Amino acid sequence: MKLTRLSVIAVFGALALCPACHRSQRKPLRVQWTTMGTVAAVQCADHSVAADARAIADAAFEEVNRDFSFWRDDSLLSSINRAAGTGQFIKVTEPVVTVLETALKACEESGGAFNPLIGPAIRLWGFNGAPQKPHPPTDKDLGAAMALLDRSAVSIVTDSTGARVRLDKPGMSLDLGGIAKGYAVDMAWDKLKKNGHTNTMVDLGGNLRTIGEATPGRGGWRTGIRNPFETGGLLGVFLLKDGEAAATSGHYERFVVINGVRYTHIIDGRSGRPVAGMAGVTVIAPDAMTADALSTALFILGPRDGLKMLARYTGCEALWVPDTPEKPTVLATPGFASRLEILRPDAWLVNTVRE
Repeated sequence: MKLTRLSVIAVFGALALCPACHRSQRKPLRVQWTTMGTVAAVQCADHSVAADARAIADAAFEEVNRDFSFWRDDSLLSSINRAAGTGQFIKVTEPVVTVLETALKACEESGGAFNPLIGPAIRLWGFNGAPQKPHPPTDKDLGAAMALLDRSAVSIVTDSTGARVRLDKPGMSLDLGGIAKGYAVDMAWDKLKKNGHTNTMVDLGGNLRTIGEATPGRGGWRTGIRNPFETGGLLGVFLLKDGEAAATSGHYERFVVINGVRYTHIIDGRSGRPVAGMAGVTVIAPDAMTADALSTALFILGPRDGLKMLARYTGCEALWVPDTPEKPTVLATPGFASRLEILRPDAWLVNTVRE
């Protein structure tokens, strides 16, 4: 991995209209609601279509939730997990096959760092409804959980009668939280496009995908990157172009504190342990499912190994924020760095990274 110091230049001309233009145009209308355990929203340049856009997106999210919810007993994901080790195949929809196969591919390409079977390890640390742990898991407990993260023990069968999935070992548990929300955004985006919506952005818990542009001449949607060391603050902004998606994984969203130590919910599938040393990762990709999976995988891998994985994905860019609040640093691929505007360039060290 090579590092190059980036001179941060404000790019207001490319991202914003002149003040006079701003006065004559309304900002896009944001309509938000809660679903899938997070905040969903649509932003529409044409305020009159916002209610319809919300209805279309919400229907798409609910459809995905019926398949992938970890919390609903009647979801297909819950049915698959309950049948683990029984030898029973569960009949599934085409979206379940698509998301699961994509997740397993990301697992292979990340060397197991991103693992859709991470469920047992997540619960071991006190997440996903498991009781709070007074102490970190023992090596014995971690070993038992790791034995259930075997991607070769996932069976997917598709034939003329449909598709079926089976988990071969008792105790195995799929957790597709690192990819399903991105897929839901893609579904909503596709349905909005088919229904004639333009100049709209879909947001599901920070998983974004755009149609058109926020205002005429902007060329896309100006998007903020959260400062992981400052509640409610932004470290910078970038332009998300028509059709592009973005996703962010951070250590600040969900965590547990055990013996005074804070542990993130993002678990390394190679060790069963929460990731340390990384504060946030943002990915730009051609679709939201890819951005969602990559943001988690690259958070776990870090920039050095993450660049190797990223090279296999066309049209994707990434930005890493190491967990160094005493020396705030951004590491961005050249394509991300070229459209990045740091809001306080005096406070951040910014480097481009490349293999």
